[in-house]
Amino acid sequence: MEAVAAAHLTRARELHQASRWEEACAEYAAADAVQPLAVQDLEAYAEAAQVSARGSEAVVLLRRAFDLRLSADEIEDAAYAAFWLWWAHFTGNELVQANGWLQQVGRALGPELAGSPWLRIPEAMFHGMTGERAQAEELLSAIVAGNRGDIVPWALSVWGQTLIDEGRLRDGLDRLEEAMAALYDGGLSARVTPWIYCAAVRGCCLARDFTRARAWNRSMAGWLDSLTSLGGAYLGNCRIYRSRLMCLTGAWRDALNEIAAVCEDLDGYAGWVCGHAFYQLGEVQRLRGEWVIAEEAYRRAAQYGCPTQPGLSLLRLAQGDVEAASAGVRRALAEVTTMPDRLDLLKAAVTIHIEEGDLQAARDAVTEFDSVTAEVTTVAIEAEGSAIRGALALAEGDAGAALPLLRRAVGAWQAQEAPHEVAKLNVLIGQACRALGDHDGARLEFSAARETFERLGAQPDLALLDRIASGAGAHGLTHRELQVLCAIAQGKSNRAIANELHLSERTVHRHVANIFTKLGVDSRTAAVAHAIKQRIVEVGIL
Repeated sequence: MEAVAAAHLTRARELHQASRWEEACAEYAAADAVQPLAVQDLEAYAEAAQVSARGSEAVVLLRRAFDLRLSADEIEDAAYAAFWLWWAHFTGNELVQANGWLQQVGRALGPELAGSPWLRIPEAMFHGMTGERAQAEELLSAIVAGNRGDIVPWALSVWGQTLIDEGRLRDGLDRLEEAMAALYDGGLSARVTPWIYCAAVRGCCLARDFTRARAWNRSMAGWLDSLTSLGGAYLGNCRIYRSRLMCLTGAWRDALNEIAAVCEDLDGYAGWVCGHAFYQLGEVQRLRGEWVIAEEAYRRAAQYGCPTQPGLSLLRLAQGDVEAASAGVRRALAEVTTMPDRLDLLKAAVTIHIEEGDLQAARDAVTEFDSVTAEVTTVAIEAEGSAIRGALALAEGDAGAALPLLRRAVGAWQAQEAPHEVAKLNVLIGQACRALGDHDGARLEFSAARETFERLGAQPDLALLDRIASGAGAHGLTHRELQVLCAIAQGKSNRAIANELHLSERTVHRHVANIFTKLGVDSRTAAVAHAIKQRIVEVGIL
C-alpha cells in the first residue's frame, strides 16, 4: 500500500512541477486515498486544486492543512493555509463564508498571530474596496517592508491596484513594476504567479498605460502558451485582459475566441472572475453588432455580481434607446468612486448626452473628466480627453475648435495602435470637415473610417457612418435630432413627437433647442425652411 501511495505521490509532484495541475490533482487524490498525505503534500494538492478551478476541493484540503498545522503548533504555517482558504472563498464570491472564516481563524490563532502578514492582506483589501485607501496603503507598505518571499509581490500588486483606483497612476504602476520584477526573478508559487501577471496587466489597462500593458501582456501570453491547460479562474482572469488588449489593437476575432473560451470554461463558477469574463464577452459582441447575445452576456455578468456599465448603456445607445442609455450611465456615475471606472463612465456619458441633446450634461461630464485627470497624464488619457472635448465642440456647432482636438486624439491613438478609436475619430473629423465646407476632406476621413470598420467587423459603426456620409449628419445634427426635425417638418407637436419616439417632452424640447442652435434659426418654421433648402429634410416626407 505504501509503495502504491509513494508512486502516485512521486508522479503528482512531477506533474505539479511541470504546471500540469489537473493531472497532479488526480495523482494527489489517488495517493491520499491510499494513505493520508503529509501536510506539505496536502498543501501542494490544495494549490493545484485552486489553480485548476477546483474551488470546493481546495477548501476541504486547506482546512485539513490548517488543522494539521495548528495541532502541530506551526502557527505561521497555519496562518498561511488560512489565507489561502480565505482566498478560495473570496474568489468564489462566497463573501460571507470568507469573512466568517477569518473570524474563526482569529479565535483559533489569538489576536497576535492572527495578525500574521498573510492575514493582514484581507484587511488591506477590505480597506481598499471600501474607499479607506490610506489605511490600505499603510498596511501594505508595512507588509512589503518587513517580509520576504511570495507575500511581498502579492502585497505590491494589491498596493499598486489600490493606488491606481485612487488616481495615483504613476505610484501604482511603480508598485506593479516591483511585483513584476520579483516575478521575473523566478521562484514564485503557482498561485501567486497568475495573480501578479493579472494585476500588472489589469493595472496598466486601468491606468491607460497601454504600451506597458502590451509589453507585459506579451510576457504573460508567453507564459500562458507554455501551459498545457488554461482552465480555471486564475488563468481565466489573465485571459480576460489578454482579450481586452486584443480588442484594443483590432484583433476582434481573436479577442472573441479568447473570451468565449474563458466564459465556457468558467460558466457555473460562482465567482467575480466569471462576471468579468461575461462583461468582456458582451463588450466584444456589442462592438460587432451582435446585440442579442451581447445583452445576454451582460445579463450573465450581472448574475455573477459584475457591474455592466458603461457597456450596457452604450448597447442601448446603439439600439436607439437613448433615454435608457442616459439613465444607466447617470445611475452608474452616482455610485462609482474609483478613478479608472469613472473615466470610462464619463467618456460614455459625453457620447450619450450629446446624442440625447443634453449638451449641458455633456459639458459637465467633460469638466469632471478634465478635473479628475488634471494631475494625471498618460498618452491614452490625453487622447480620451481631446476626443470628448472635440466631440462636444462639434455638437455645439464649433467645427473649427473641434478639429485640432480630434486630430490630436487621432495621433495619440495611432501611437497606441488602437484602430477602432482612430476610426471613430475619423468619422467626427469628417463631420467637422464637411461643416467647414471641405467635402473632399470629409470623404477621405469617411473612407478611412469605413475601411477600418469593415476590417474589424464593426457593423454598428458602419451603419452610423452610412447615415452620416449620406448627409443625415450634416450641420452637426445627431441621428435623434434629425428624427425630431423630420417630425417638426410634418407639423407634429412636442407631445406627439415624444409619444412617437418614446421620449419625454422635456427631452424633445431640448432636442428642438439644439436644432435651432445648430441651424442658426429661432423658430420651427425657419428650421423646416432651412432644412428643406439645405436638403437635410426631403420634401417627400411632408
